[in-house]
This record gives sequence, structure tokens and C-alpha cells, in this order.
Amino acid sequence: MKRKTKTTIKRNLQGFLFVTPLIAYFLIFQLLPMLIALVISFSDWDGLSEIGWVGVDNYVALFSDRLMYPYFWKSLLVSVEYILLTVPVNIILSLVVSALLNSKIKGERFFKTAFYIPSVTVGVAVMALWRFMLDPTFGMINQLLGTNINFLGTEGLDLVTLAVMSVWGGLGYNVLIMLSAMKNIDGSLYEAASIDGANAFQKFWNITVPGVMPTVFFFLVTGVIGGFQAFEQMLLMTGTGTNHSTYTFVYGVYEQSMTFGELGVGSAMSFILLGFLLILTLIQFRALPKDTDVNKPKKNIFARMKKNKEGTV
Repeated sequence: MKRKTKTTIKRNLQGFLFVTPLIAYFLIFQLLPMLIALVISFSDWDGLSEIGWVGVDNYVALFSDRLMYPYFWKSLLVSVEYILLTVPVNIILSLVVSALLNSKIKGERFFKTAFYIPSVTVGVAVMALWRFMLDPTFGMINQLLGTNINFLGTEGLDLVTLAVMSVWGGLGYNVLIMLSAMKNIDGSLYEAASIDGANAFQKFWNITVPGVMPTVFFFLVTGVIGGFQAFEQMLLMTGTGTNHSTYTFVYGVYEQSMTFGELGVGSAMSFILLGFLLILTLIQFRALPKDTDVNKPKKNIFARMKKNKEGTV
């Protein structure tokens, strides 16, 4: 008994030693900066002078003072618009492209590689290439269209353009994850559906889509979080945009902290964003379907197919 106890303690200690670097990294470079930022959010500090404590005034001012912070609600709205432009399109395209690749087409490896290349390309280099292609005077896209549209300088169109870039850049990663989920679905379900007379669309809608719902939910949660954190594209491509049309929430955090030197306000905005994301994530988890077993037979589906087939005879 003592030997077993010693062995268990030794194994637990070894496991703890293996994860110690990760725990140290989390505590030093993630948790500690978060706690420091939380403290700063209750202050009036520019990073250089002495800290002045203001309590919750930063939070109250952000929500109510439109003279000092006129674009707070605008930045939140722009972030929501960006999410609505990117997340649904990303999920739908990932489903469609993954389904096509999963249908045993020729050159599957080539297409997977081609779709994934943008995900591993350096972001700054990709954005420089997009700026060149979107140039209203000599850009390749305008040359092909025979127009001189300023995609990045037109209000409304600039955010759509950034959304297209985001979908293009993240599609490869999403396709590989979605394709893995599809290959994990029990093939006997498709065979049973074929025997019952289901066509390709019925198999996709009644088997594939329910089977990858956990992955869709993952994309939904991470897409919303990533959409609220959108910043790099805006900073390098459009700035705040025409009439602040690309002024996302994190851009507001950056501007308050780095441009105006209001680190307390910027930190307060960060924790307001954290609160929004926690609430939205909890709502999404509440909405998750209870039945998410990808290999559980959908008996009612096949019964309905058979019933419909008999009704048409």
C-alpha cells in the first residue's frame, strides 16, 4: 500500500514538474498583467506621472460622458458589425468547402494546402499585398474591374473589405478543423441514409450539419471573441476609417492608452470588453444543443425520409 502511495506521489510530482513552466508563464505573463491592468483601470495615469486614484469614474465616464469619449458606443457598434460580416460567412464557407473536400475529390491534399497557406503567412506582408491590390489607381482588383473604387477609403465599404480579408485569411484554418470533424462522423450513417433514398443535400443537412455542430459552436464562440479583438487590420489598413467607420473597440483601447495617454481609461475599456465577452460566451453556451454526439444515429431523420418516400408513392 505504501509503495503504491509513493509511486502515485512520484507520478503526480513528475506531472506537476512538466506543467510548471506553463503555469509560471500563465502567472507571470497573463494573470499578473491582468491584475495590474485592473488596478490601473481605477486610476488616472498616463504611464509617467504619479498615479491618481479615481475609483469607478473611468467606467462611469465611458458609458455616460459623450463629450470626453464620443466614440465609445460607436466602437462597440463597429465591432458588432464586423462580427456579423465575418462570423456567419466564415462558418458557412467552412461548411461548404469542407463538405466538398470531404466528398473524395481529386487533389484533396493540394486544396487543403492552398486554403491553409494564408493562415501561416505573415500578417503584415499579407496586408501590404492587399493594400497594393486594392489601390484605387493602379491596384490589380480595380484594373480587373475597370474601376477606380477606393475600397479602403469609402465609408461602409472599408469595413466590408476588411471583413473579406479576414474571412480569406482564416478560411484555411477553419476548413481543416471542420474537415476533421466531418471525417469523425460515422460513415454508416451515410450508408443508412443512402439505403433510405436520401440525396446528397439531405445527407449534408441531416447528418453532416448536426454532426459538426460542436465545431460550429466552437467557431461561433471564438469568432465572436476574435471579432471583438479585431485591431491589427484596422491599424495597418484604414486607421479609424472615414467617420470612424472602422473604429473597433480594441482600436479605442489602443487610442485611449497610447495616443491620448489615458492608461486608466484604456484599461477600463479592456475590462468592459472582458465583461461583454463573458456575457456573450455564457449566452452562447446556454444556447448549445444538448445532443452533440456526432456518431449518435438520428433515427427520426431516417424514419422521416422513409415516411416521405412512402407518401410520394
